Amino acid sequence: MSDTRPIVIPFSDDSTLIFARRMRQVLRKADPECGVEMTWYTEENALSYRQMCTLLPEGPERVVDKKGLRNLLHNPAVRALITSRVYQPISTELKKPDYRNTSARPCIISFLGGLDFFPQDGFMRRRNCDGVFLFPKPAMQEYDALKTRLDEPTKNCWQQVDFGHPAVIAPPALPSAELETRRDIYFFPQAISPSTKRARLHVLQAIVALARAHPDRAVYIKLRHLPSENTKHLHREQFPYSDLLEDIGFVPDNLHVTDADMETVLKTAAIGITCTSTAALDVVRAGVPCMIYLDYVDHYRDRLVEPMRRLFAHSNLIVSLEELLHLRLKEPDPDWLEGMFSPPDLGTRVFKMVESFQSRSAL
Repeated sequence: MSDTRPIVIPFSDDSTLIFARRMRQVLRKADPECGVEMTWYTEENALSYRQMCTLLPEGPERVVDKKGLRNLLHNPAVRALITSRVYQPISTELKKPDYRNTSARPCIISFLGGLDFFPQDGFMRRRNCDGVFLFPKPAMQEYDALKTRLDEPTKNCWQQVDFGHPAVIAPPALPSAELETRRDIYFFPQAISPSTKRARLHVLQAIVALARAHPDRAVYIKLRHLPSENTKHLHREQFPYSDLLEDIGFVPDNLHVTDADMETVLKTAAIGITCTSTAALDVVRAGVPCMIYLDYVDHYRDRLVEPMRRLFAHSNLIVSLEELLHLRLKEPDPDWLEGMFSPPDLGTRVFKMVESFQSRSAL
């Protein structure tokens, strides 16, 4: 008889909710009968009413505070807890040997929050989880090296490590005929990068120039959130592009600002442009041509530029300003894709990890 206990996925902001939605989709693809409970962790809430209605219109199955999340970790009626952020109650319980070794508890699996420019901190936060999923592939070797330096009790605890993330599953090949009919260009900002106002104005001026050079196309600045929704976010945006537009003397009629969700815009996007946003992975995953521009003013002052350049060095997607303005598109490198995007059996591997944990618990 199959395990009918639910799998809980906690979220507290737009990033973790987007992960939760994708993880639910991956799990249900592997097992349509799987019970998934979207769980709103209100202790660290940074979601607005608009974001909740847009990203999860049906609402969460559970709403928990710190005590409620801790109770879930001890609830034998929960099959597993899958998270992209190791919240404080999770970290606290997993540090306890008695909790780690008990059999009557959910399996705790953690994914990276996204493409991590500074993964060592993320590795350490996940060192006590039962299961860890990492990407890109080289991160698995880095994590193994870190584990050899841990104390013996932590190093010897049961844990499985695998490759993958629901945001970076092997991209489909969109029919070229469909892409040829698309005209919309989207720029995907990052909240804290570029880091200076001068740099962000430089990038904005490039997008304005792009719109002026291609009046037959609609060019959109795709907001991650409204400025008023960013006050509690982990990465607070200091110079929103929507505000900086007021400093631009002339804004072409074909340049627009949108707060539509990622899934919606990628259904019509012909090209996706970004600087240091990991939205580049969403664009590639959707089979849409992607351009990454890193040589903006003050880029040497931006701590995210070199990690972005390193992670995408072999992608063939980093472009010069000239290539950007002339829309000289490049195909992503196949070897880079293989090392970044996980196979489509991610959900099946998650279930196998949970089963392995349960077998270990029964010993």
